[in-house]
Amino acid sequence: ANGMGGLCTATGCGGKGYPLNTGVTAAGGLPNINITGYFAATGSSGIGAGHNRPSATGPNPFFDFQDSVSYLWGKHSFKIGGEFAHIEVDAFTEDTLRGRIDFRGNRTPGLTDCAGPKGTRISCPLEDFFAGNPDRGFLLVGIPGRTMTWTSTAGFVQDDWRIKPRFMLNLGLRYSYTSPIHEANNLWGNFVPALGGMVQQGQPSVGNTIVKPDYGNWSPRVGFAWDVTGKGTTVVRAGASVIYSSYKAGMFTSQIGLPDITSTSLSSIPTGACKTVVAIGVPCPATFGGSIQYASTGIPASALNWSSVVFPAGAGVSCTATGPCSVLAVDPNLKTPYVVNYNLGVQHAFTNNLSLEVGYVGTHGDNLIGIRDSNQIDPTTGLRPYGAGGSACAANSAFCFPYLRYINQISNFARSNYNSMQATLTKRVSHGLNFTAGYTYGHGLDNGSLNTQYGYMAQNTNNTAAEYASGDFDIRHRFTFTTTYSLPGKKGFGQLLEGWKINSIVSLQSAQPWTVDDRQNDFSGSGDFADRWDFFGNPADFKSGTSSIPFCSGFGTTGGPTCTTQSGVSGIVTQLPSSLAQQCTAVAPDPSTLAKGGCYVDGNSVLAPPAPGTFGTMGRNIFRDSGFKNVDFSVFKDFKFKERFNAQFRFEVFNVFNHPLIANPFGSVNNYGGGSDPGSSPSTFGCGCATPDVAAGNPIVGSGSSRDIQLGLKLTF
Repeated sequence: ANGMGGLCTATGCGGKGYPLNTGVTAAGGLPNINITGYFAATGSSGIGAGHNRPSATGPNPFFDFQDSVSYLWGKHSFKIGGEFAHIEVDAFTEDTLRGRIDFRGNRTPGLTDCAGPKGTRISCPLEDFFAGNPDRGFLLVGIPGRTMTWTSTAGFVQDDWRIKPRFMLNLGLRYSYTSPIHEANNLWGNFVPALGGMVQQGQPSVGNTIVKPDYGNWSPRVGFAWDVTGKGTTVVRAGASVIYSSYKAGMFTSQIGLPDITSTSLSSIPTGACKTVVAIGVPCPATFGGSIQYASTGIPASALNWSSVVFPAGAGVSCTATGPCSVLAVDPNLKTPYVVNYNLGVQHAFTNNLSLEVGYVGTHGDNLIGIRDSNQIDPTTGLRPYGAGGSACAANSAFCFPYLRYINQISNFARSNYNSMQATLTKRVSHGLNFTAGYTYGHGLDNGSLNTQYGYMAQNTNNTAAEYASGDFDIRHRFTFTTTYSLPGKKGFGQLLEGWKINSIVSLQSAQPWTVDDRQNDFSGSGDFADRWDFFGNPADFKSGTSSIPFCSGFGTTGGPTCTTQSGVSGIVTQLPSSLAQQCTAVAPDPSTLAKGGCYVDGNSVLAPPAPGTFGTMGRNIFRDSGFKNVDFSVFKDFKFKERFNAQFRFEVFNVFNHPLIANPFGSVNNYGGGSDPGSSPSTFGCGCATPDVAAGNPIVGSGSSRDIQLGLKLTF
């Protein structure tokens, strides 16, 4: 099976070729087999199943009932309605149950075909594989299946009140209640210091859900429309509302991509872990009082047996002061996020076919979801708050949890604001021409655009307000123009002189921010690897492009520093004058961090590592990409065959001028993120290194591609 010709499990062998008894009965199929230099266990290819493949979700039953009643009474138009929904999310990951086996070399005595450390000769990883001598293993223990359910109930009443023929008032009120998400088998945990640390759903102190119900979600709405002249040519409209958001199961089951740890989940809170380290197969003398043991357990080579049963029985999870566990937590008093919307606009019709609308649109988001490490190391003391000697532990001995490392807590600390001026000029079809031109000047600010599930964390968990800055999606200027012109036609000549249309779409937008997060170094000592650096100069100097921002390294070495930049297109490394490094030494706060991390120089601006034990002074999202400019053009030709049959031939050109577009280094839109880490990726830092379509994994047809030409034929009958 899986390219190996055969497979054995604990229940026996099936097939021929390569019998392998993994000892795992929960899931069939080969484990991930990693042979260094050949296959990567975390990739999508190699021996055995790829990472997170296959996985199963479902059946995810969902039903929704809603209805409303309308009633006219004089100048009032009432509407009353309600809704009830039941949601279930089922998740089960299979491949991680199969285990992972690594062959990294230096395991087979007598074989010396590969170079080892300090000039020694060792066995090669491939030789170890054929000899059946693995280096280490990993096995997921515990029950992976989770069934999460919740309900949503809402009701509303609204009134459209025509006070005067020229003035209408809109009033409404909605109430919604979303029950806390509940895991059907109580296989969710949490970290609550006041309840003794790690707790599990279903325990008397926790109850049926880990989050308390939120009953205060009232949504008022008000608006009006005023015909100023009574002729319908000038209308003023305004409105305001409060709209509540909703949670999704993925927020709690798959917090991935955080800088401090690869993944955390409420499903894997180790309430059933052992309080002491015990040998594999030895019963645990004491757990943390729960039953969740859903985690990947490392198994040393001495406990693996390739020729018999690969994985030993009885592997378990332990959390100790010398081997602490990391957990995801959620504020038990979590509130429902909401957004306040408000707008005021004026629309004026110059003619029957030409109108202009100008307005103000704003929003304010509050109680938004964010993630912070509540156990972040204090750079001053070097201690974690809940660890031995930490601030929380010292203040209350009941708050000492030295067996925990990262405690990534979901809470309502995030907020956002958006203000904009929007203008739209619309020409309806006349003389064969119609167009819409729109311009928006806006500014969006927040303290964690993508922090809900995939975003970066605050560098200082005790000062999340310092993250408040331009949001990841902030675009100050955006202009769009769409038009269609039907060319005058002439009968005859086989319809070749009639039915022609030309169309165009123009999109222009100013630059988006790209953030900086050092995931390689830990200059602050906070342990979260979410540091920013110190910046000196003008942020406009660090505009992203097709090459990396000049990087200088080698400070304090005999040869002195060198400076380079690398092309994201050709990969060519260009040597730059070493005099650039003098700009770094002139402003860098500490020689030791400068020697370790290097620095970046562009124009008269410098990005340098902060002093040890301090957070970087640069703000979030201070750098910008190169913006977006695109023109599309198309020609349509219509044919008519009798009354019921028509055809349209299309010739479409996307990015007609073949204008080069470069992806955002951080990739807030396309999830690229390859050029925003100054610590581990100096050769790509500040480089988009791809067009947006390629960076987003959607080449050719994705937004931002090179010139594409498309031919199409549409038949209508």
